[in-house]
Amino acid sequence: MTRHRAPTAAAAFDAAPATGAPRHRRPSPGARHLTAIVLAGAVAGGAVTTGVALSAGDGRPARPEADDRVPAPDVAPEAAPEAAPPGAAAPEVEAPQTPSPVAATPVPEAAPDRPVWRADGPDAFRATPWNTVGTTPPRTDGDVTRFAVTGPHQRSELEPAAPEMREGDEYWFAFSVRLDDRFPAGGSSRQVITQWKNDSPGTAPLDLRVRDGHLVLHGGYGHPSGPRTFDRVLGPAPVEEWSDVVVRIRFSADPDRGDVSVWQDGDQELHSFHPPGGTLYPGQTSYLKTGLSRDPMITRPAAVDFRGWVVGPTRASVA
Repeated sequence: MTRHRAPTAAAAFDAAPATGAPRHRRPSPGARHLTAIVLAGAVAGGAVTTGVALSAGDGRPARPEADDRVPAPDVAPEAAPEAAPPGAAAPEVEAPQTPSPVAATPVPEAAPDRPVWRADGPDAFRATPWNTVGTTPPRTDGDVTRFAVTGPHQRSELEPAAPEMREGDEYWFAFSVRLDDRFPAGGSSRQVITQWKNDSPGTAPLDLRVRDGHLVLHGGYGHPSGPRTFDRVLGPAPVEEWSDVVVRIRFSADPDRGDVSVWQDGDQELHSFHPPGGTLYPGQTSYLKTGLSRDPMITRPAAVDFRGWVVGPTRASVA
């Protein structure tokens, strides 16, 4: 039964202080600032009465001394109201007004998390001509990028201009993928369509490949301490139809800390799997590569299409 569905839409750093900026030190506790406050009001005999207040270095007003106190001006007592004559109606008294309730200010919803990279055109990829070998460069048509090979000893890949992955990072990756009708999806030879590639020679700690009619998460063969190879079979290979893939990776060279989860067309195919060699190689970082890299002896033409590629720190950022 086919589980594939139409793809869904895939969902400022504070500048570092400029060098040479003036430095500010906290004022000493004994510092005091003299602030003159002119008091309007009591004017007697043509003289204006003034007062002076001290504020401490932390901005709080200091308690005034006795000779700094300002005498209150003389105020004549109010005259008592005249009594109403006998038989007169009592004066109307205006009832106190009840203030209208103030509507609470709505709290704006938090903005959704933003992706760190999105495939929104050719400029979203790094200029790495060495990733195209023996074939034509990848082609972008609207929001679709196609990688095609026509014979042996060929590969066609791109490097997204996404951040490199370091120890302790967690990222989500989302895309839709489709294999053309000539793609030898049923073969068992290496056919890699995405890599979380280490920054040194050797095979990647993690890759996504097509084998025996399925998508397969593979990796670990190039571990510096010796192979830590693993394979985890996911959903069916999407030949001639689009399939939505979401991958969440916690990056670590420690197998107890690094793990991977994968969803395909809404179904979770892998839950918090811990590769035996970790999701990074010790002392190295990883970067993203996408396209088609396969066993050089495969002669059959093939193409793979991607659309909606997005990378972010949370699932909401790639939705």
